[in-house]
Amino acid sequence: MRSLKPIVSNVADLRAGQYPPIGDQLDAIYKLAAALQQQGISLPDEVQQWIDRCAEVKRRFPIPKPDDNQPA
Repeated sequence: MRSLKPIVSNVADLRAGQYPPIGDQLDAIYKLAAALQQQGISLPDEVQQWIDRCAEVKRRFPIPKPDDNQPA
């Protein structure tokens, strides 16, 4: 009888290549958690601490805005 393990591994590899980069996934989860918090939904302490830490990193290292004097 043929083992399914190689097929399962192959499917996992195929799926992994189709997902967005992990950083993009984490950013989406951060935005979701922050939106829930802004709506007054109580979040676990660990999630609140994670949101606070991410917000601090984003504050300290903002994405640079394009300079109006620089060509696009």
